[in-house]
Amino acid sequence: MEHPAFSDAGQTAGLEIWTIDNFEPVAIERKKYGKFYEGDSYIVLHTNQSATSSFTYNVHFWLGAHASQDKMGAAAILTVTLDDMLGGRAVQHREVQGHESSLFQGYFKPAIRYLPGGLESGFTEVETNAGAPLRLLRLSGCDNMRIEEVPAEPASLHRDQCFILELDHDIFVLMPSSARATQRRRVVAVANKLRDEEHNGRAAIEILDEFSPDEDFDRFFEALGSGSRDEMDDASSEEEFTRDGTTVYLYKVLYGEEFELDALNKPFKQKHLSSDDIFILDTPDSGIFIWIGSSADEENKKNYNDIVQKYLDVKGYPAWLHATRVTEGAESSLFKQYFAHWDVNDNAYIKTYASGIDAGYGSGEDDAVVAKLVGKSAAASRYMPDDGSGTLTVFRFAGGEQEDITETLSSSSSSSGARVLHQGAVYVVQYQYEGDSYVVYNWVGADSSAEDRAAAAELVAQLEDELEGKTTLVRVPQGKEPKHFLGLFKGRLVIVFGGKNNDYAPDNANHDYEDTNVRLFRVEGTALGVDMRATQVPETAASMEDDDVFVLQTADTLYVRVGKESDDTEKTAALEFIESFVTEDGNIVTFDQGEESDEFWEILGGQPDDIEDHSTWQATVSRRAHAATTLTAVSVNMRGRCGLKSCRSSLRR
Repeated sequence: MEHPAFSDAGQTAGLEIWTIDNFEPVAIERKKYGKFYEGDSYIVLHTNQSATSSFTYNVHFWLGAHASQDKMGAAAILTVTLDDMLGGRAVQHREVQGHESSLFQGYFKPAIRYLPGGLESGFTEVETNAGAPLRLLRLSGCDNMRIEEVPAEPASLHRDQCFILELDHDIFVLMPSSARATQRRRVVAVANKLRDEEHNGRAAIEILDEFSPDEDFDRFFEALGSGSRDEMDDASSEEEFTRDGTTVYLYKVLYGEEFELDALNKPFKQKHLSSDDIFILDTPDSGIFIWIGSSADEENKKNYNDIVQKYLDVKGYPAWLHATRVTEGAESSLFKQYFAHWDVNDNAYIKTYASGIDAGYGSGEDDAVVAKLVGKSAAASRYMPDDGSGTLTVFRFAGGEQEDITETLSSSSSSSGARVLHQGAVYVVQYQYEGDSYVVYNWVGADSSAEDRAAAAELVAQLEDELEGKTTLVRVPQGKEPKHFLGLFKGRLVIVFGGKNNDYAPDNANHDYEDTNVRLFRVEGTALGVDMRATQVPETAASMEDDDVFVLQTADTLYVRVGKESDDTEKTAALEFIESFVTEDGNIVTFDQGEESDEFWEILGGQPDDIEDHSTWQATVSRRAHAATTLTAVSVNMRGRCGLKSCRSSLRR
């Protein structure tokens, strides 16, 4: 069924927004984009035009915190109608006030504005330059901001958030020192926009921070009506939700009087998804996906939001959890990455470059050393779109904040400098090569938070949309880095504990060098300037292995332990690592495995009874085969003994 309000939708790139009035979509003026009434529901269409002139669509239905069930239901159903009119090619997103996806928030700069009331409540637009009544606005979010009006009273203020107080033609900007850095940077832009749009550019803006004198704060609290800077609460009590950060679930929705789910076993495969049914994919990073088969019941297709609501209730998830609707044949790479195999019918082509080690692998050389080097170099992934000489753009997600660190990474990294990733963070690495071809790597630190993983996944989805048809998406868990990814860092990759600047370090005290003056790094790889990397590991003897070089850093000495199965390249890389990353002056003591001093073992908590020898090993392979738009990853674990021929046979499977 078509709707006349959508007759011209999706014809040009950009945003289009409708609100719901009496079950009907009503287009809103462009000057009102970014302002959402809490009592309403909206449909937001973003159309992107690729270099080939084809259109891709993301359509969001936004649910206000005080919207009626009728408005929310109408928004969901009309979103399906809009998608049908666009040929079923849109990715649909469910957005809830206060918990919008980064993709949605990114449409509205510098911030989304929440307004009290709704379309039929009689609220009117603020008269330009009339002078504002007393209003207190709270900013929330990180890189993408939300503005919400809160009660104008001291109890609403917290030291970890930024606020804007409006009264007549005065705009006070409160920036407590404990507020997030991104909020402090952006709140002034928000205030400037308020001044220009609602005060005709004539309001006075006064900024209050930790350096402001008491008399400035006195004027702020006088305008507020009461309170003082000493009475502000330390922290806000924001709603939090955490779930298992590793498990992915796939359910078939069973139709009947009761809401029932049939859980599918891993590995998930494309053939598990039948055209007659609806499936729910529950992920730790990307929220939930609801997959709609092409021949599924039409009524269930239209009312899929009811299925989402029931699923959230059954699981005990918060009502605001992000949900994405995907249709059969229009699945995104973000969705397909969770499946062990996915057939595609496009002409995607990836040019590959084979290194010398890659060429020798599987060529009939019955040499266990070759197989071990394949594992060290991450060459088992076989993904080498080019030689790594393209252009990098790097985003970091840590502590709930997104930051473009491309310039920082470049300026702090000379030809011999280290490229540092933190185990408590997530990184999105966009790599451009051969003109307009792209690879987007999503590197996930072992100690990263669910919030940061989800935010990074949303950026990846946004980049996929913007670079439609020209990008390859690769999710890289820490420790599973493919050779091409390592090559982008020119053999100078260093992975350390904690988040950015160790602000978000794990509770383990040994992860904090400032407390112990001790750090231990494993240095491994096969080629200088290509795949060498240093990874911080726990400062215990159990971390030692035979086939790598280890650097133990203390306050006054650097110990370089050369494993008996390591090679001279790794030893050279360890010394280069000391020069580029370890800045403290100190003695360098180098020794081979078996020649460790008592002092060395004492620093590590004592000598172990036995160091595991990995020179005889067995390859155990776990393989995730994806479409041409994702990486096929092979991890090699060394256990026991097997002949190289049987190991190669396993790897080929």
